[in-house]
Amino acid sequence: MRKSIIIYSILLVCLIGISLFLTSNFLDSSKANPNEVIVKNIFQADEVSLRISFNDTEIDFVIKSEMLNSLADSDFMRLFSPEIYFDNNKDLSIFGKSQNADFFYKANIIEFKESTNFSGNFNDTEFSGRLGNLTINFKNNTAEISKGLELYHEGNLYLADSILIDLSLKKILNSVNVRFKTSND
Repeated sequence: MRKSIIIYSILLVCLIGISLFLTSNFLDSSKANPNEVIVKNIFQADEVSLRISFNDTEIDFVIKSEMLNSLADSDFMRLFSPEIYFDNNKDLSIFGKSQNADFFYKANIIEFKESTNFSGNFNDTEFSGRLGNLTINFKNNTAEISKGLELYHEGNLYLADSILIDLSLKKILNSVNVRFKTSND
């Protein structure tokens, strides 16, 4: 008899605990505003350096960013104040800086949607410039400038509305409205 009273007491305490737990959980969920959007699982990192390697080439490609963030269920990361370093360890090196960029890691694409200033060296000759939208597709090994290019090289200004470059072949695949001005113009 005494054993059954102890067992029933334990069961009663457990039942009271479960009902209190469910009641408090229900009260917490009823306080939430149904129109309020709740963002969960945000990934964020400060002072990040992404090194991107290519199996078939000796190209060094590094992106340094003050901060990057992403939602856990998205397919891209937002890079803030990214700096781009590109070096083929032969005759071309480029440094660039932009306000923001998006790295679509499932598609292997980086998009710079704002103006990017750059400088570099090609065959021991310096160049610099500015470009609008830049999309680097690592899967196809291409770079596309789709919102204007200004390139200063050896006293000349080269301009283009858009240009598509094959990075592995160092070849222009397509261009629109390419023109240049000499320093005498």
